[in-house]
Amino acid sequence: MQWTHVLRLIAAGPALVGLGALAMTVPSKVLAADIVCRGTINRAHADDIAFSVPWSPNTGFERKVEFRNARTGAGLSQSSRLRFDRKNDKGQRIYRGNVSGMANVTLINLSRFFQPPPGGQVSVNFDGQWGRGTCSNRRY
Repeated sequence: MQWTHVLRLIAAGPALVGLGALAMTVPSKVLAADIVCRGTINRAHADDIAFSVPWSPNTGFERKVEFRNARTGAGLSQSSRLRFDRKNDKGQRIYRGNVSGMANVTLINLSRFFQPPPGGQVSVNFDGQWGRGTCSNRRY
């Protein structure tokens, strides 16, 4: 059983003297879930690029995108931390970053919600090449 968050309550009443603290454990399912979105950028004349990007309730998509060779699994690069740019005319959130200051990275959350639902999709652009990914609950 997985427990990730602990809420500590301090008992201060005179009837509870000697009891330092009362701890209550809250299961992680009560809180917003961490999500990971994985997908592929298909390329005609080279190996496809697999990508993964985490989403969390604390930072949204303002994290790094990891790029791998889809055939071999070898790491290719990692983006800078994405930053929220704006919403497009469809209400979708756009995030931007780069790889080593040279290749642009753009992520569009295709959901209209801040938290992408499991099964929700993202579009990722890596240096002018677009791919699509699907989001799911992160497995630890």
